[in-house]
Amino acid sequence: MGSYGGRDRSLRGAAGRLDRALTAAGVEHDVKEYPGAGHMFLNDYERSGDKAPPLLAVMGKLTPGMGYHEESARDARRRIIAFFDAHLKA
Repeated sequence: MGSYGGRDRSLRGAAGRLDRALTAAGVEHDVKEYPGAGHMFLNDYERSGDKAPPLLAVMGKLTPGMGYHEESARDARRRIIAFFDAHLKA
């Protein structure tokens, strides 16, 4: 199970590499890259009432598109739950 932000420069191409490696190894998987999302796209600090760790807050200000991305996060959560339901339920 892997969800990547397409705007995340630090992990450029990681989704494709992981998908190819898991496919070659015959491992069932779900890997997706979200083009409009950056790093930390699943972390909604503001609505959770938490504060982002100071370093991440600064990085978020300096790197546009790095933080929470609602549309991508919603789909990633749906995929995570479906994958866990399929593979972890007794």
